[in-house]
Amino acid sequence: MAPKGYAIRMMEPGEVPQLLALWRTARGEQCPSHEAQDIHAFTRHLLAHEIFVAVRKDDGAPSGYAAAAAETDLYWLSDLIVDPRVKNADRLAGALLKAVAERAQWFFYRALGHAVAGDPYCDAAFYVEHGFVKIPEQDLPAWLNEKRLAAANEGDDGTPVLMLKWL
Repeated sequence: MAPKGYAIRMMEPGEVPQLLALWRTARGEQCPSHEAQDIHAFTRHLLAHEIFVAVRKDDGAPSGYAAAAAETDLYWLSDLIVDPRVKNADRLAGALLKAVAERAQWFFYRALGHAVAGDPYCDAAFYVEHGFVKIPEQDLPAWLNEKRLAAANEGDDGTPVLMLKWL
């Protein structure tokens, strides 16, 4: 499932500082205007999710992660982070996304959801390539619209777009 030289596994104890460093690196280089995370808030965020970690096989160092959690019959992807310096970062992100989708299917969720915050074209094309569709705001039930809006970070330049992948 993972590109050559990488493996995907669940988060292990003691990895929070490495994952926070990845989050900071990726957010600084991908989409502008994301607020800084402190380690305590980040740890609370991770503990509320299942964390899939992409590691290099040669040294076990994390190169990316995905955070997902149950939301009724929807499996919600909160984060998909890959170190932008990784060769073939899109392939590694795709492998993480596939691992999350397989987990969701295993537990019979109907769909995988994600809100693309900030500039909706920052990474929406990536999700479309992986089978997600954009759901217009007017078609969202109230609870899902609230989930979409909650995904917006302070200072983003736009309204989040909800993406769904039917499983």
